[in-house]
Amino acid sequence: MKIVAVLGSPRPQGNSSTLARAFLQAAGERGAEITEYLLNQMDFKGCQGCGACKTKRETCILEDDLTPVLQAVRDADVLVLASPVY
Repeated sequence: MKIVAVLGSPRPQGNSSTLARAFLQAAGERGAEITEYLLNQMDFKGCQGCGACKTKRETCILEDDLTPVLQAVRDADVLVLASPVY
């Protein structure tokens, strides 16, 4: 089983990251393949609303640090999203 975790907190030891990692550790101990992405450490642009992903190709036309994340999300069996609430 492939699990992709996208962590949105700027604090690597914050509550949302800690909770997500506890889940990931337990899943990894049971044989899951874990991939973790820290959004705060990546360089990417937000959606530009160009619509190319819907008309010209199935993927975003922007080539940035988010490109492999989007592919990993498509290939994952389980997606974990961890975002802080301030």
